[in-house]
Amino acid sequence: MTLVYDCLMQNTKIQTNLKKDGRRLRSITSQNIIVDALLVLLKKGILEPTAQQIADEAGISIRTVFRQIEDMETLFSKMNEKIKYSYKEMIDNTEPKGDLSERIKDLIILEARVFENNLQYIKSTLSLKFKYKVLQNNYQKVQKDLKIILYKWLPEVNNLDNSYQTLLNSINSTGYWVELRETQMLSAEEATKFKINIFKNILLKNNK
Repeated sequence: MTLVYDCLMQNTKIQTNLKKDGRRLRSITSQNIIVDALLVLLKKGILEPTAQQIADEAGISIRTVFRQIEDMETLFSKMNEKIKYSYKEMIDNTEPKGDLSERIKDLIILEARVFENNLQYIKSTLSLKFKYKVLQNNYQKVQKDLKIILYKWLPEVNNLDNSYQTLLNSINSTGYWVELRETQMLSAEEATKFKINIFKNILLKNNK
Protein backbone atom coordinates (compact mmCIF):
# COMPACT_ATOMS: atom_id res chain seq x y z
CA MET A 1 0.00 0.00 0.00
CA THR A 2 2.81 2.35 0.91
CA LEU A 3 4.61 1.52 -2.35
CA VAL A 4 1.47 2.28 -4.40
CA TYR A 5 0.97 5.54 -2.52
CA ASP A 6 4.60 6.56 -3.07
CA CYS A 7 4.31 5.79 -6.78
CA LEU A 8 1.11 7.82 -7.06
CA MET A 9 2.70 10.77 -5.25
CA GLN A 10 5.80 10.56 -7.42
CA ASN A 11 3.63 10.49 -10.56
CA THR A 12 1.68 13.52 -9.31
CA LYS A 13 4.93 15.43 -8.73
CA ILE A 14 6.15 14.54 -12.22
CA GLN A 15 2.90 15.73 -13.79
CA THR A 16 3.05 18.95 -11.77
CA ASN A 17 6.64 19.58 -12.87
CA LEU A 18 5.73 18.86 -16.49
CA LYS A 19 2.91 21.39 -16.29
CA LYS A 20 5.28 23.96 -14.80
CA ASP A 21 7.86 23.24 -17.51
CA GLY A 22 5.18 23.58 -20.17
CA ARG A 23 4.06 26.95 -18.82
CA ARG A 24 7.67 28.09 -18.59
CA LEU A 25 8.34 27.11 -22.22
CA ARG A 26 5.16 28.85 -23.40
CA SER A 27 6.20 31.95 -21.47
CA ILE A 28 9.68 31.95 -23.05
CA THR A 29 8.14 31.46 -26.51
CA SER A 30 5.72 34.34 -25.91
CA GLN A 31 8.58 36.55 -24.73
CA ASN A 32 10.59 35.84 -27.88
CA ILE A 33 7.60 36.55 -30.12
CA ILE A 34 6.95 39.83 -28.29
CA VAL A 35 10.63 40.84 -28.47
CA ASP A 36 10.64 40.29 -32.24
CA ALA A 37 7.46 42.37 -32.53
CA LEU A 38 8.96 45.16 -30.40
CA LEU A 39 12.05 45.30 -32.63
CA VAL A 40 9.87 45.57 -35.74
CA LEU A 41 7.80 48.36 -34.17
CA LEU A 42 10.95 50.21 -33.09
CA LYS A 43 12.30 50.11 -36.64
CA LYS A 44 9.02 51.72 -37.71
CA GLY A 45 9.74 54.56 -35.29
CA ILE A 46 7.28 53.54 -32.57
CA LEU A 47 9.54 54.00 -29.55
CA GLU A 48 7.05 52.98 -26.84
CA PRO A 49 4.34 50.82 -28.48
CA THR A 50 1.04 50.03 -26.81
CA ALA A 51 0.03 46.51 -25.81
CA GLN A 52 -2.46 46.45 -28.69
CA GLN A 53 0.21 47.43 -31.22
CA ILE A 54 2.47 44.67 -29.88
CA ALA A 55 -0.35 42.11 -30.00
CA ASP A 56 -1.25 43.07 -33.59
CA GLU A 57 2.37 42.90 -34.76
CA ALA A 58 3.07 39.63 -32.92
CA GLY A 59 -0.20 37.98 -33.90
CA ILE A 60 -1.00 36.95 -30.34
CA SER A 61 -3.73 37.82 -27.86
CA ILE A 62 -3.55 41.06 -25.95
CA ARG A 63 -3.96 39.05 -22.72
CA THR A 64 -0.68 37.27 -23.47
CA VAL A 65 1.00 40.62 -24.10
CA PHE A 66 -0.30 42.05 -20.83
CA ARG A 67 1.09 39.06 -18.91
CA GLN A 68 4.54 39.51 -20.43
CA ILE A 69 4.89 43.30 -20.39
CA GLU A 70 4.53 43.25 -16.62
CA ASP A 71 8.22 42.27 -16.79
CA MET A 72 9.58 44.77 -19.31
CA GLU A 73 13.04 44.47 -17.77
CA THR A 74 13.29 40.88 -19.07
CA LEU A 75 11.92 41.84 -22.49
CA PHE A 76 14.41 44.71 -22.83
CA SER A 77 17.20 42.38 -21.72
CA LYS A 78 16.30 39.94 -24.51
CA MET A 79 16.14 42.81 -27.00
CA ASN A 80 19.60 43.95 -25.92
CA GLU A 81 21.01 40.48 -26.56
CA LYS A 82 19.49 40.26 -30.03
CA ILE A 83 20.73 43.69 -31.04
CA LYS A 84 24.17 43.09 -29.57
CA TYR A 85 24.47 39.85 -31.54
CA SER A 86 23.51 41.66 -34.75
CA TYR A 87 26.38 44.17 -34.58
CA LYS A 88 29.06 42.44 -32.47
CA GLU A 89 30.20 40.17 -35.30
CA MET A 90 30.57 43.14 -37.66
CA ILE A 91 32.84 44.98 -35.23
CA ASP A 92 34.78 41.94 -34.00
CA ASN A 93 35.60 40.83 -37.55
CA THR A 94 36.93 44.23 -38.62
CA GLU A 95 40.51 44.95 -37.66
CA PRO A 96 42.10 48.43 -37.69
CA LYS A 97 44.67 48.97 -40.42
CA GLY A 98 46.43 51.83 -42.17
CA ASP A 99 47.76 55.14 -40.92
CA LEU A 100 46.01 57.34 -38.35
CA SER A 101 43.93 59.20 -40.94
CA GLU A 102 42.69 55.96 -42.52
CA ARG A 103 41.85 54.37 -39.17
CA ILE A 104 39.85 57.43 -38.08
CA LYS A 105 37.79 57.28 -41.26
CA ASP A 106 37.28 53.50 -41.17
CA LEU A 107 36.28 53.43 -37.49
CA ILE A 108 33.74 56.23 -37.75
CA ILE A 109 32.20 54.78 -40.93
CA LEU A 110 31.93 51.36 -39.24
CA GLU A 111 30.29 52.83 -36.14
CA ALA A 112 27.95 54.94 -38.28
CA ARG A 113 26.64 51.77 -39.93
CA VAL A 114 26.05 50.15 -36.55
CA PHE A 115 24.37 53.27 -35.13
CA GLU A 116 22.13 53.69 -38.17
CA ASN A 117 21.06 50.04 -38.16
CA ASN A 118 19.97 50.45 -34.54
CA LEU A 119 18.99 54.12 -34.50
CA GLN A 120 15.41 53.64 -33.32
CA TYR A 121 16.50 51.32 -30.51
CA ILE A 122 19.16 53.83 -29.43
CA LYS A 123 16.51 56.57 -29.36
CA SER A 124 14.18 54.35 -27.36
CA THR A 125 16.96 53.57 -24.88
CA LEU A 126 17.76 57.25 -24.42
CA SER A 127 14.12 58.13 -23.78
CA LEU A 128 13.34 55.18 -21.46
CA LYS A 129 16.62 54.47 -19.65
CA PHE A 130 15.59 56.46 -16.58
CA LYS A 131 12.49 54.28 -16.33
CA TYR A 132 14.11 50.86 -16.71
CA LYS A 133 17.25 49.76 -14.87
CA VAL A 134 18.23 47.27 -17.57
CA LEU A 135 18.34 50.06 -20.16
CA GLN A 136 20.47 52.24 -17.88
CA ASN A 137 22.92 49.38 -17.41
CA ASN A 138 22.97 48.53 -21.10
CA TYR A 139 23.54 52.15 -22.11
CA GLN A 140 26.50 52.45 -19.74
CA LYS A 141 27.96 49.16 -20.99
CA VAL A 142 27.65 50.20 -24.64
CA GLN A 143 29.50 53.45 -23.92
CA LYS A 144 32.28 51.50 -22.17
CA ASP A 145 32.50 49.13 -25.15
CA LEU A 146 32.74 52.09 -27.53
CA LYS A 147 35.55 53.51 -25.44
CA ILE A 148 37.46 50.22 -25.61
CA ILE A 149 36.97 50.10 -29.39
CA LEU A 150 38.09 53.72 -29.75
CA TYR A 151 41.39 53.12 -27.94
CA LYS A 152 41.94 49.85 -29.80
CA TRP A 153 41.56 51.53 -33.19
CA LEU A 154 43.13 54.84 -32.27
CA PRO A 155 45.72 54.30 -29.51
CA GLU A 156 47.01 57.79 -30.37
CA VAL A 157 44.11 59.11 -28.26
CA ASN A 158 46.24 58.17 -25.24
CA ASN A 159 48.68 60.93 -26.22
CA LEU A 160 46.04 63.65 -25.79
CA ASP A 161 45.38 65.50 -22.56
CA ASN A 162 42.34 64.45 -20.53
CA SER A 163 40.05 67.18 -21.85
CA TYR A 164 40.57 66.10 -25.47
CA GLN A 165 40.15 62.44 -24.57
CA THR A 166 36.87 63.22 -22.82
CA LEU A 167 35.73 65.26 -25.82
CA LEU A 168 36.44 62.49 -28.34
CA ASN A 169 34.76 59.86 -26.16
CA SER A 170 31.68 62.07 -25.87
CA ILE A 171 31.56 62.69 -29.62
CA ASN A 172 31.89 58.94 -30.18
CA SER A 173 28.90 58.05 -27.97
CA THR A 174 25.53 56.80 -29.20
CA GLY A 175 23.85 59.79 -27.56
CA TYR A 176 25.95 62.22 -29.59
CA TRP A 177 25.04 60.39 -32.80
CA VAL A 178 21.35 60.89 -32.01
CA GLU A 179 22.08 64.56 -31.29
CA LEU A 180 23.63 64.99 -34.74
CA ARG A 181 20.90 63.05 -36.54
CA GLU A 182 17.83 64.29 -34.71
CA THR A 183 18.57 67.68 -33.14
CA GLN A 184 21.08 69.00 -35.68
CA MET A 185 19.14 67.23 -38.45
CA LEU A 186 22.25 66.00 -40.26
CA SER A 187 22.03 63.08 -42.65
CA ALA A 188 23.99 59.95 -41.75
CA GLU A 189 26.61 60.91 -44.33
CA GLU A 190 26.87 64.47 -42.99
CA ALA A 191 27.13 63.25 -39.38
CA THR A 192 29.87 60.81 -40.38
CA LYS A 193 31.89 63.49 -42.18
CA PHE A 194 31.43 65.85 -39.23
CA LYS A 195 32.85 63.29 -36.79
CA ILE A 196 35.74 62.41 -39.09
CA ASN A 197 36.70 66.08 -39.40
CA ILE A 198 36.67 66.63 -35.64
CA PHE A 199 38.74 63.51 -34.96
CA LYS A 200 41.26 64.41 -37.64
CA ASN A 201 41.53 68.04 -36.50
CA ILE A 202 42.32 66.95 -32.94
CA LEU A 203 44.35 63.79 -33.48
CA LEU A 204 46.44 64.72 -36.51
CA LYS A 205 47.46 68.05 -35.00
CA ASN A 206 48.46 66.45 -31.71
CA ASN A 207 50.25 63.40 -33.13
CA LYS A 208 52.80 64.89 -35.53
